[in-house]
Amino acid sequence: MIFSLLTLPIDGFKFIFNTLAKVAEEQWTDDAPLKEQLLELQVHLENGDITEDQYVEAEAEILRALRDIQNRKRELAGAPPEDGTGLSGKVEEGSGASITFNIDERK
Repeated sequence: MIFSLLTLPIDGFKFIFNTLAKVAEEQWTDDAPLKEQLLELQVHLENGDITEDQYVEAEAEILRALRDIQNRKRELAGAPPEDGTGLSGKVEEGSGASITFNIDERK
């Protein structure tokens, strides 16, 4: 009983440090603020507050940060990080993507 009373302060510090580590990990892997920034960016583009070039640049930065967070989550789960190949997604108006088709009508 005396030993448990002596270790009580140490156990309290362990609990505090474990709680701090858990909160820090949650913030380190929280992608909600970046998703909000992406939505705000889209609103600014639609309102004409920024140009499409500014949008594309800022969007790329946010998407890189989101990919970093996803890789952190994968790392914490014990999976290897993605190398950026095999990306998938949806191209929408204002995304800065362009497609060119060259049709050769010679037969």
